[in-house]
Amino acid sequence: MKRKWRTIFATLFLMINPIEVFNQTKIIPFNSDVKKNNSAINYNISLEEKNYWLAATEVVGINVLVWANSKYLAKQDWADISASTIKENIKHGFTWDSDSFTMNQFLHPYHGAAYFNAARSNGLTFWESAPYVFGGSLMWEYLMENEPPSYNDLLNTTISGIILGEITYRVSDLIIDESTSGFERFSREVASLLINPIKGFNRLIKGNMWKSGVKKKNSETQIMLSLGVSSLFVKREISSNYLYLLAKFEMDYGNKFATSRHKTPFDYFRVNSEFNFASQDNVIGISASGVLWDTKFKTLSSNKSIAGLYKEFDLYLNNVYKFTATSLSTNLSTKYSFSSYLSFQGSLGFSGIFVGATNSIYATLVGKDYNLGPGLGIRVFSSFQLYRKLTVNLNYSQFWIHIMNGINGDEFIGIFNFGVLYKLSDRISIGSDIIFYERYGKYDIFSNIYISNAFFRIYTKFYL
Repeated sequence: MKRKWRTIFATLFLMINPIEVFNQTKIIPFNSDVKKNNSAINYNISLEEKNYWLAATEVVGINVLVWANSKYLAKQDWADISASTIKENIKHGFTWDSDSFTMNQFLHPYHGAAYFNAARSNGLTFWESAPYVFGGSLMWEYLMENEPPSYNDLLNTTISGIILGEITYRVSDLIIDESTSGFERFSREVASLLINPIKGFNRLIKGNMWKSGVKKKNSETQIMLSLGVSSLFVKREISSNYLYLLAKFEMDYGNKFATSRHKTPFDYFRVNSEFNFASQDNVIGISASGVLWDTKFKTLSSNKSIAGLYKEFDLYLNNVYKFTATSLSTNLSTKYSFSSYLSFQGSLGFSGIFVGATNSIYATLVGKDYNLGPGLGIRVFSSFQLYRKLTVNLNYSQFWIHIMNGINGDEFIGIFNFGVLYKLSDRISIGSDIIFYERYGKYDIFSNIYISNAFFRIYTKFYL
């Protein structure tokens, strides 16, 4: 018992009291470039004054506000807390909870992103902000619920929250331009606020929303929006199909192969999201990957190759499975030009999954709607470009989850994508993909499950 108390108080102390170790100072972004004339150009990240105490206060405030809403407005039973519930939580220790798939796999990471941005938007670096997420989650698990603290909540909130938090921080910073005024300035600040509410709140209370500043030089960023239609073929049967409207958003922040510019985590990241809408169903896919460390190496003459360590998050919702995973991945990537009209880009990645989850009809027998556990993953990507007009893509991802909470066994999730893209102009392309979603469940005491559906889509891609 004493050890548990010491762990809690030590974590909270480190979260709110690092000012004793670090002085309050203004920081210059690690990914700043300095020209020969010594004039600094700010890339990506706004200058902020470090404030460890305000960050800690906001983390505590986020927890209190969420709890108060649940207690007094939503009237949730789990929010009835007292000194005795806190004591019982500490005595009981951590377990696996049975909250819904959406609550654990999406809302908890969003909560963690709020913790992270409370620190990040108060001038703290990526690594300085990370302990605030863990501390905020630990506070919530022990103090703010009358249910035992949960392993999966702590992992999802902390690990996935950091990924979501850093991406929303950088995207919101891309939008802000303090050199603008009038309606443009107003619309930029509102858009940034919607993407990152905590950062927007800090800009408001510090007066930065209306402060006049210089125009930043942002990181090289490419944004793509695709619109079209897609069709689902159940069990790969043409006679059994459903039609969807497709909207797809892709973003490359930074240049993956410009490793010399990657000074801090997520100086390069990629977000890929797609939403397929139909009256009877939705198909959703979201993946995000951000660099932690990378370096170049040479394999063949006149080619570019890199090795890197990435933090990744995946979420897929379709007729075959609901699946999420937060991972740490190693990745080898290369670019090679065979000639002036034919080039190749490819990558191979291996992932260690901290926590992954997928829905299961059997898990309902133990009061859950999904199976949960750690695992491994592999990703293969290849792309051939012909005459800089026609691109052929081939992607394959396979995930394995060893079930630690749910029905004993193993889950295997697969995604295969073959696509063709033709460039009409610098701003517009047309494309078509065929995707196979596969799921194989191997269980100790229940019958194994195999499901496979095919997905076909056509779309127009706009380069924004």
